[in-house]
Amino acid sequence: MLRTPFSHPGLRAIALLCGLATQGLFLPLLATAQVAQEDALEIPTVKISPAVRITPVEEVPLSDKTLKLLQAMVRQPLVLSDAQVLESARIIAGPDKRVMFGTGDRVYAVDNDYTGQAMPTQGQRLRIFRELRPLKDPQTSEVLGHEAHVVGSALWAQGSSLASDKENPANNAMRVPATLDIVASEQEIMVGDNVLMTQIAPPEPIRPHWPSQAIQARVLGLYGTAQQQASQNQIVSLNQGRSNGLEVGHLLNILSRPATARDATDPLKEPWQLPQERTGTALVFLTYERIAYALLIEVTQGVRVGDALAGP
Repeated sequence: MLRTPFSHPGLRAIALLCGLATQGLFLPLLATAQVAQEDALEIPTVKISPAVRITPVEEVPLSDKTLKLLQAMVRQPLVLSDAQVLESARIIAGPDKRVMFGTGDRVYAVDNDYTGQAMPTQGQRLRIFRELRPLKDPQTSEVLGHEAHVVGSALWAQGSSLASDKENPANNAMRVPATLDIVASEQEIMVGDNVLMTQIAPPEPIRPHWPSQAIQARVLGLYGTAQQQASQNQIVSLNQGRSNGLEVGHLLNILSRPATARDATDPLKEPWQLPQERTGTALVFLTYERIAYALLIEVTQGVRVGDALAGP
């Protein structure tokens, strides 16, 4: 029974009611806590200890930064054969007699009318390029292809045709250039820039993995830079391509440059060839028949033209 310190009957009644209410409030809570404690005793104890986990390279996903770099660059390196260069069209004019154009502008181009050349269809997306650079094999000096600088892309609106001179019908028919609408521009597109007459192919999916056969490659050039050395997250071209077994997604080890040393105590001072060490990793993201492009995803020293790569 609850005892109250109040002498007045009314106050004692109020205190008694409050005490009973308080007990009624706490009794369910105490019962719930007791049940939870009994349930907790039935949960098994799991001991966690440190362990080494080995994940194959094929299962390692690319980082967000690497994916963004690849998405931005996968369409940029463009290698052309001699035939593709000769068959490309040239921009000769645009609106308002301007010589520089951008996204949304309509331009006019002339092609070389090569026999057997398949003309683009309406709405087909084509690349616009300039500044061809020959890519020479650092070991044989053979030109493996021409690297073009992509400046934008355009949709093929209408092919070239012939039109009669309305003012002088007796004159011979005049040639009408092809019409293209620029849909993307990396920089200003200019009169004289070239249009590749083949459609842009969708990029291949990139799944990083080591080659199943031995690959030996050399750096042909450093893409998008005038520096002598390339660092991490930059792109290099290689003197091996699809015909040599190189695939999109191949991982290659970057090797240190050959070096020699001499023993100061040796009276003959004969040189010693130092072993090549791994200095980084490159990921192949674009391949051509005889050339490939790779992103330097891990580098401990600068990469230069002629440096060796190997896999696996």
